Amino acid sequence: MKKLILFFILTVSIGTLKAQEIPANIATALKNDDAATLTTLLTKDNINNCYGVYSLISQSIRDNAQKCFDLLIQKGADVNKTCNGYVPPLMHAAKYGRLEMVQTLIAKGAKADYKYDGDFKGENGPQKGETAITYAEKYQHDDVVEYLQSLKLKQ
Repeated sequence: MKKLILFFILTVSIGTLKAQEIPANIATALKNDDAATLTTLLTKDNINNCYGVYSLISQSIRDNAQKCFDLLIQKGADVNKTCNGYVPPLMHAAKYGRLEMVQTLIAKGAKADYKYDGDFKGENGPQKGETAITYAEKYQHDDVVEYLQSLKLKQ
């Protein structure tokens, strides 16, 4: 009986550790690039939450939701936020070739020299030592590569 109770406690505990999903209303606002709706849903408590391996700003980049991205920047979302061993927003923007978002992130303090040192184990995940430049190269976004390399020349 003790083993059964222990198994139940462990099962319930592990179940609560599962990655939190982006609430449906926020996910819909991001997918539709609906900044007006997102404004009503954002709080100081949820703006930098992790939902699995994505923050809201990273998800806005993935969804190419420019208006929502701009809103999140304006409201103070953490431009260097990493979630659960994955990459920060700058690497998402480099991966998806979002040059304007890359430029905004850099202007707002994203670490251009960030090197991945996480432990994400997913398929096609980043490798140790990858940077925004190597990510942009890997996904063949030459304009992003060129921009990021130009920053290195200025340093």
